[in-house]
Amino acid sequence: MNKALLALIVAPFFVLSAANAVANDATDASTETIQEFTEMCVSWAKEDDVSNEELYNYVLKCVNDELTSEGYNKVTAVKI
Repeated sequence: MNKALLALIVAPFFVLSAANAVANDATDASTETIQEFTEMCVSWAKEDDVSNEELYNYVLKCVNDELTSEGYNKVTAVKI
């Protein structure tokens, strides 16, 4: 009975570890992919009338949203 109880206690930790390992399998996007997302996000910013002062942060957030949705790592900077 003790082994069964121990298994019930330990099993969730193994599941969480495995899920975390899978979640961290993101790769870096190519320069071309980042540039494509940047151009797309700049276009969206223009459509949304984003001010010049807010443009960089808008585009960086947008690019990172697109990258993570495609399974890539986030970037810390973009070239507009």
